[in-house]
Amino acid sequence: MRSVLFVDPPAFCTTLEGLVAPALRTRPLAIARAGADRATILALSPEARLAGLTPGMPVQKAQRLCRDLIVVPPNPQLYARASRALHEILQLFAPTIEPRGYGHAFLDLTGTSRLFGPPQDVAARLGREVRARLRFPISVGIAGNKLVSQAAIRADRQTGGLDGTSGHELLYVPAGNEREFLAPQPLEVLPELDSDMRFRLDEYQLELVGEVARISESALCAVFGRDGQVLRARARGIDPRPVLSPEQQSVFCLVHTLSSDTNDLGVLHPILRLLSERLGQRLRRRELAAGRLRLQATYADYTTVTRSVPLSGAVLDAELSDAARRAFAMANTKRLAVRSLALTLDQLGEKEAQLDLWAGQLGSEAAGQQVLQGHEESANRVDCPAAQLPPGPADLQHAIDHIHARYGAGALRQGVPLTARRPALRHQTTTTLPKVALPSSTRCASAS
Repeated sequence: MRSVLFVDPPAFCTTLEGLVAPALRTRPLAIARAGADRATILALSPEARLAGLTPGMPVQKAQRLCRDLIVVPPNPQLYARASRALHEILQLFAPTIEPRGYGHAFLDLTGTSRLFGPPQDVAARLGREVRARLRFPISVGIAGNKLVSQAAIRADRQTGGLDGTSGHELLYVPAGNEREFLAPQPLEVLPELDSDMRFRLDEYQLELVGEVARISESALCAVFGRDGQVLRARARGIDPRPVLSPEQQSVFCLVHTLSSDTNDLGVLHPILRLLSERLGQRLRRRELAAGRLRLQATYADYTTVTRSVPLSGAVLDAELSDAARRAFAMANTKRLAVRSLALTLDQLGEKEAQLDLWAGQLGSEAAGQQVLQGHEESANRVDCPAAQLPPGPADLQHAIDHIHARYGAGALRQGVPLTARRPALRHQTTTTLPKVALPSSTRCASAS
């Protein structure tokens, strides 16, 4: 029987800010990006929630509602460092951990009862250990799957007051009681419920999870398509998704929300290139290759358009960037400004795939001639050092990754060719790189 824990520190980011600056602990605090034309609240303290503020609210509106509001910029380094410290504690109790953003994680304790005891005891020990070592509390949802363990915390905070927290740190849903637990809960308790689907459910005056669970699958599919089947299963507490470590996850996704809506390709294309580079670094770091790239564009009217592009084991940044631009060209069918862009890589596999046995099939005579010709050419190149061979795209990518790892992401910048600025001129462009000892696997050809 599965035992899944969901760890959710309440008000994680604002709690950390209060640990760094004790003067902020009892003040209404919001975290938002500074200098953005359309800055929205990313996280709130319990005191700010009591004032009626919600995440996603524009900062200007929040400051009108709460005159004492303190707005601080996000500190990703602090949140990441605290998340790593938290995961070091979680690894002592769980063999499989699936991180879900800063400070949040799923833990699979299946088969560990003999070693650590029942999951309730493990959750209690986790809470005491985190509070003692990191000085902030955590809420732990315990259930037989990921959906219900996360919904248990959301349901408790629905009834825990306006501050979004409660005195319950351990929330346990016994196996077999998933449907009974979810039935009287509002639909907001279901995690990852699409906003469009929630709007349609409101139109049908459905407010409770149990009301959706009683509807037949065919009726839900008639309204929501294939998503209706998943909606009904989750309304009944059924969730077969396994807890996957980052090395086992089959999807990489990055989302970028623009500070101001725009449809300027000069702004959108560099963003797509930056997202592609970050996804490419993740692939190469784990020696994986992607089979498909999916782009989702959200417009100023909050409508979304999604397009997918197949990939042939893409790993290099140039391949991913080109695929992202092609997907955006297919998705950009509206004249509205773009609000956010999301890139997803799925169908991941090992980078070194097995070659096709029958690809490029040759006859025995032709194959023999090619082998003999190859031996002759290799004999003629005995005096030619291998270092003089021109580097390929993979070698160039390896050198770029090495420079980024040593000097940071801003060490190299893509420039505009002179031919694009001045069509009448035909000068050769030269890129100056920082002086760095390239890896031994990288070869540079000197210009003659």
